[in-house]
Amino acid sequence: MIYLSETLLYVCFALLMGAFTLRLVPEGKRPQVIVPDRLLLACALAIPVLSFVPLDQTARTFAADFELSYGQMMKSLLLDAVAGKALIWTLLSSLGLSVLLGMKSFRQDRHMPKVGLFITLLLAVWLGYASHASSLYGLKGIVIHSAHFIAVTIWLGIVITISLFSKDESHWEPFLSWFSTLAFGCFFVAISAGIALMTFTTPEYVNAWMLPYGQMLLIKHLLLLPLLLLAYSNGFGYKNKLKHNAAFRPLPWIKAESIVALLIFIATSVLGQQAPPHEVKETLQTTAPSSLFTTIYKGSFSPDITLHFSLGLDSWLLLASAVVMIVGFFRMYRSEQLMPAFAMGLLAAAFGYGALMFAIA
Repeated sequence: MIYLSETLLYVCFALLMGAFTLRLVPEGKRPQVIVPDRLLLACALAIPVLSFVPLDQTARTFAADFELSYGQMMKSLLLDAVAGKALIWTLLSSLGLSVLLGMKSFRQDRHMPKVGLFITLLLAVWLGYASHASSLYGLKGIVIHSAHFIAVTIWLGIVITISLFSKDESHWEPFLSWFSTLAFGCFFVAISAGIALMTFTTPEYVNAWMLPYGQMLLIKHLLLLPLLLLAYSNGFGYKNKLKHNAAFRPLPWIKAESIVALLIFIATSVLGQQAPPHEVKETLQTTAPSSLFTTIYKGSFSPDITLHFSLGLDSWLLLASAVVMIVGFFRMYRSEQLMPAFAMGLLAAAFGYGALMFAIA
């Protein structure tokens, strides 16, 4: 339940970010996109509800542990815990945005996208305020987590919004001319902030693969491969594609990109509900190792081991298979075969995962 709520939370943020950003763009520089106002209102109302789910789980767990009533524990969390204070500010901001979205005069106002985007950015900051990075490093953690989250939701939010609510396929060239630049900037910010976050939360990146958190983080990173393959093809391969086929339709490829984006949101939701392993050996004293890791790992597992790379024949073969899938992806793109290309992108990530896992010793 909690993973579903977290995934839906990220989707709500992405839809709000994407819709408001696209409304700021002149109609001649984007396809016609019509996002129902009721959906935006629903997303604004859903954000505090979905943000409440992990706090509710925490309250239930701690209430049982400390033999307190649920109400007492929830009151303590709301008044004293950072996550509780963040939820209060999230609720107030969401209600403000919901009231504005419920007013017809505001929805039709030319300043509506600016105000809506500003409040959504504030909501993203409150999410950063409640993050692990914030609890560990204060203001620096808030800034880095918020920058990472905002960059990802703007980039992928536009992709998801276009794929779901585009009413035509006009103005693709002017759209991609600015969106490719924006997406590259968001990707750069997301990667830079993500690396900084990892220094906070997962300093032992490879050793963390022994834990469920590290495994999911690795899977999330590998899912960037098919996402970037599709993003590169949609952003930079589109013009070359049009030279050979003026009837080429990019929208199905954007939809495939949005599916990978959803997979990344799912992986992120799992990560968000697990404690990051600052010290892997200490974490293994209280947390069971990943069953996926222990199944694949060839050596004898012990909480005291330190993982290192040792490339063998199996790793080289899997790595070569990943490269073959990447080459095959571009060949399928040139021949406009979406499903084989999509499958090859995911297989490239899967083979890459196998290459890395079989290389550790």
